[in-house]
Amino acid sequence: MNEIRILELVWDDFNEAHIWERHQLTRTQVESICYGDAEQIQVNISYGGRFLIVGPGTDNNLYAVTLGLEGENTFYPVSARRASKKERREYAAWKVGTSNE
Repeated sequence: MNEIRILELVWDDFNEAHIWERHQLTRTQVESICYGDAEQIQVNISYGGRFLIVGPGTDNNLYAVTLGLEGENTFYPVSARRASKKERREYAAWKVGTSNE
């Protein structure tokens, strides 16, 4: 799956603090991943109907962002962190598959 249209991220003190305190990512960094090139973002459905997107940050590292649906094209960033080894491997395989289409 690679179909998500993110027009707005809903921030509050809780999610902004959580993402910084647990994973040392700023709101700006998360937004750059979510609003980045759609061709570079891998989208999967996660638990509870949330979306797990994996994509590059401005530093070219891969990050995983969990988004909860708030409304049409509007999402709540639940968490964001560096992508795991498994997620990086799956992303690389996905990129190879998308380049052959």
